[in-house]
Amino acid sequence: MMINEKFKRLAHSFSNELKNAYSGQKSSLPFIIHTLAPHSKVKDGEVFQVIVIGGSFYQKAVMKKVDGIIKIITQSKGTQPPFLKKETLMEFLESHIDENINVLALNFSYPMIPIMRNGLLDGRLTHGSKENTFVGLEGKVVGEEIESYFKEKQNRKIQVSTANDTICLLLSGLTRNKWTNLAAGVVGTGLNFAIFLEEQTVVNLESASFNNFKVSTAAKYIDNISANPGDALYEKEVSGAYLYQHFNYHIKDNNIDFKQIKSTKELDILTKSKNKIISEIAQNVMEHSATLVAAQIAGIINFQKRDLTFIMQGSLFWKGKKYLETVKKTINDLSPNYQISFEKITHSDLYGAAKLVA
Repeated sequence: MMINEKFKRLAHSFSNELKNAYSGQKSSLPFIIHTLAPHSKVKDGEVFQVIVIGGSFYQKAVMKKVDGIIKIITQSKGTQPPFLKKETLMEFLESHIDENINVLALNFSYPMIPIMRNGLLDGRLTHGSKENTFVGLEGKVVGEEIESYFKEKQNRKIQVSTANDTICLLLSGLTRNKWTNLAAGVVGTGLNFAIFLEEQTVVNLESASFNNFKVSTAAKYIDNISANPGDALYEKEVSGAYLYQHFNYHIKDNNIDFKQIKSTKELDILTKSKNKIISEIAQNVMEHSATLVAAQIAGIINFQKRDLTFIMQGSLFWKGKKYLETVKKTINDLSPNYQISFEKITHSDLYGAAKLVA
């Protein structure tokens, strides 16, 4: 597969948007800078807790740092209830926070403005989601609100640090690699990347917002019928939430008599179809996505100018037909001067949050 000038321009454009955001100039990338705690908040041998909130399931683990190594002592997960109000969240935490811990790290997958508070990273919730509205918590500093609740309700002092899922994914890489060679990405239902600027400075790129590119005809159509027209156009080109709609668009556009599909999992199955026309369209849609993801990764490499290990999450990236293979080939063509590798970390949600405090 030859990489044409279009993708080179795309990688260059993404790199320029990163440079503009970094220098405070106009950019489509939110480039949300977070300052990490300068010191560990847990002593060696001390147990602490991690809770992950933001998907269909919550996760929790009691963890311990021993000789600099973070270990899981106990862990569990369960169905996450809808958090319509601040009180619902607080009652949930009250029933799940271990009575023996003094430090909590919360991996909280909702939009927050990062805040450094008492030497800990925290976040001000900007808004909830359709399922989790968090009435009463919007505009408030999440960790601080949790600390106040436990002080008032139980006269108990705990320290709470919060960050979103992509930042925690990036931090999980610190269990294996030095910060200088780390980046992270989510390529699944959604799309996002995070990077290190300095040892204590990380950035949530919110890369789905990148818009300095030519939108495909299929993505324009998908955007028009979406719940949020004009937003996250790059995500609508590449992510699992939309890819099957690309297939449906091409089937209809080419007047092919074939039943519309309802998921990107179905799309992946169709890449192996015995019907050559169908399998080719499915493969082209997957390749289009993988190549555009590779262009963002190449843009990050060009911005960072060093070898990088990307901690990756998302079934599309890891399980999509020839997806990883296409990403690697494209990056090799776009950024041949750097060594790039991809890693998956088991329990990255837990380990990444743990690095907020340990």
